Amino acid sequence: MNRIRKYESKDRDNLRKICVETSGLPTETEKDLSFLFLMYNDYYAEIEPHNIFVAVNENDEAVGYILCAEDFDKYLSVFKKYYLSKIKKLGFKYYFMALGEIGVHKLFSKKYKAHLHIDILSECQGKGTGTALMNELKNHLKSKGIDKLMLSCGMGNKSAIKFYKKNNFIVLKNILGNCIMVSEF
Repeated sequence: MNRIRKYESKDRDNLRKICVETSGLPTETEKDLSFLFLMYNDYYAEIEPHNIFVAVNENDEAVGYILCAEDFDKYLSVFKKYYLSKIKKLGFKYYFMALGEIGVHKLFSKKYKAHLHIDILSECQGKGTGTALMNELKNHLKSKGIDKLMLSCGMGNKSAIKFYKKNNFIVLKNILGNCIMVSEF
């Protein structure tokens, strides 16, 4: 299994590469890539780096990560001010996708303020890395008095749903093609 450690600024480019390799979203154009980074990496690395953990190989290179916004209201305020405007400039398609994801999370954010994203390179999956990252984040959040966590994934992503269930998440709702899952710990 890979070693888990706190995020360091040197990890940023590797996290972006992992995001591209694992996203399942289009990555053919610069706009596609910009959307991925703005939506799933930049806020967390720039605003909440203390809530990011990375799985690293023997060369201390990131092969997976888990990142978290611990308070949705704070996330939304900052995201709208600094990131959503950049997404809007990419085009209506990207802006609409961002609003959809934010809107889905907002529906459940009163009870589940913290949300996460986790991505692991395929060659490192199925080896306990995801569970180790999940445990590290949950322990970190517990130490801050946070005991509820939310995420969304595609309803068709059966392997991810199975992984999350194994890590004590339950399906809260399926909406707009997203499976909203929550954990209380």
